[in-house]
Amino acid sequence: MAKSEAGVWALPAFRGLWLATTAVHAGRDVAVFAVSVGMISVLGATPFEAGLAAPLSSAGPLLFGLVAGVAVDRWGQRRTMLAMTWVRAAAYAWAVASFFLGWLAAWQLLLVILVVGIADVFFMAAHTSVLPRLVGRHRIADAASSLMASEQVVSLAGPAAGGVLVRLLPAPAVLAVSAATQLVAAAGLARLPPDNPVPRKTDRPGIREAVATGVRFIAGHRVLLALIMTTATNNFAAGLYQAAESWFILSDLAMDPAVFGAVWSVSAVGGIVGAVLAPRIGRAIGPLRAMLLAALMMPLNFALVPLTALWPHLAVLSIGVSFTLFGLALGLMMVNSSALTTALIPDDLLARVSSTRRTLTQGAVVLGGVLGAVLLGTVGAVPTLWLAVAVALGQCVFLLRIGVPRRGALLPSELPGEPETLPAGA
Repeated sequence: MAKSEAGVWALPAFRGLWLATTAVHAGRDVAVFAVSVGMISVLGATPFEAGLAAPLSSAGPLLFGLVAGVAVDRWGQRRTMLAMTWVRAAAYAWAVASFFLGWLAAWQLLLVILVVGIADVFFMAAHTSVLPRLVGRHRIADAASSLMASEQVVSLAGPAAGGVLVRLLPAPAVLAVSAATQLVAAAGLARLPPDNPVPRKTDRPGIREAVATGVRFIAGHRVLLALIMTTATNNFAAGLYQAAESWFILSDLAMDPAVFGAVWSVSAVGGIVGAVLAPRIGRAIGPLRAMLLAALMMPLNFALVPLTALWPHLAVLSIGVSFTLFGLALGLMMVNSSALTTALIPDDLLARVSSTRRTLTQGAVVLGGVLGAVLLGTVGAVPTLWLAVAVALGQCVFLLRIGVPRRGALLPSELPGEPETLPAGA
């Protein structure tokens, strides 16, 4: 039987994980803003250097996603998260020290972005695999809801905080705040229980075989593959959409950037509401139906943006509604997707299968963004946005093929055994 969200918060280990995750997200959001401002306004980066920031920040899953889960299985979850926290702290601190010593250049900030992105891949592989052990599989949805709601709050406040900080300090120096958040994250991770014993070197498979095991598990599991393909298709559409969205709104519609920024923040509010409601909706109609509902909402919110060309006098309202729906749909999809995929993966494969899944889903964002940028320069913003709508609608096919909406939940035969869970006082 599913427990209430209060049951999740009764676990000290989960509270420690929440603190660490929230601190990591806060540090990242402040750093993204500070790096963007610092490269252009302080270091005089070229357009090419500035353009590299976004793809480098997303390159981690493509470079190391397949091996991150294998590494977590060998190093341990808590140990991996702590190590990656210190890697991020060192990267941020190096940039700050280089700035005050007069050594900092644009390429160094790009290197920081890349290193932090790679550290996040290993951190998230460990994070995903440790969560069922901390809260139990039956409370994954509530735990994911709490974590995502906090992430959306940080996304709402992070850029604003970064804007205030860059008025008080040179932008590269603001990375000291991001370094400090890693200390908070380490304090939260200290509350996690010790790692389970890792297999001896002689008892574990090679890296290639371990990666192949994760890939084979996904390919051979009809429901899990459908869930991953749904998320990957949605992310590919989002990459297309985001590549053309800002150009359409700021150039074609000539919206004031300050107004655009204010409207953009609405998506974070929608994400908070979506994340909070997601477990309740999943329990009411079934998590598979909740994912289908989110999949149907996505093309609708994407379509509202190019349709604004028909009623430009209502641009702020139309785009605000679009961004709100996007946040709601994203929260609903990600929380229920996390609960479903975690429920389907055996405990001993969770790290490597989750990291493979992340490679596919996050890689789709990068590929969609690259295609979107090419199309934006050749056919323009509006056709690119409508292509994103068509792709987003296509994600529903994968859920329909596994019997949704006729069924709303996983079958008992599709579930692995419940892993050992820490007692409530742990």
